[in-house]
Amino acid sequence: MIKQERMRRGRLQKLKSGLQQKPIIAGLKGINDVHLTHAAGVKVCFYLTGDIFELRDLAKICQEQDQMLFAHVDLIGGIAKDAAGMEVLASEIGIDGILTTKGYLVTAAQKAGLLGIQRLFMLDSEALRTGLRMIHSSQPDAVEILPALVLPSVIGRLPDTLPPMIGGGLVETRAELEQIIKPPVLAVSTSRVELWSYERV
Repeated sequence: MIKQERMRRGRLQKLKSGLQQKPIIAGLKGINDVHLTHAAGVKVCFYLTGDIFELRDLAKICQEQDQMLFAHVDLIGGIAKDAAGMEVLASEIGIDGILTTKGYLVTAAQKAGLLGIQRLFMLDSEALRTGLRMIHSSQPDAVEILPALVLPSVIGRLPDTLPPMIGGGLVETRAELEQIIKPPVLAVSTSRVELWSYERV
């Protein structure tokens, strides 16, 4: 368990450092665009949909490109949604962490040495309150707020004690990106290839 915790801490440091250099996370809906992420200087990739076989191939490419890879385990086929499934991802597939809406999977991933990013959908005030309770309970390594476009209007209602924050979803333009990527938001995840080359001025 000490070894897994050390691995997780190292990964968290690498994640923060990578996102400070490049505040864009590439959202991948397959393996085809992964080489474009490297050309754009992306340090972190989210694998959003697919299966465990493609994920295994993607993990190898990301390791070769020195990129961190997170899998959205709620939407990927062939992964058990339990502690054993998280162990397989850590020891057999070789990813750095997971994305999930489920607090128990965040905890299971962390015990396996992976980073756990909790996804929160900010649909209304009740969703905000529920999400904050979930974060308090699961203690994720980072939080992805969706849709990212709500962040400027809810940021003042969020506690200062939140883990690192990522905005995700519905970001279409550079202007929207720049509206969102302001402290305390560390990065934005997007599937729009044309935004992957964004650099903070």
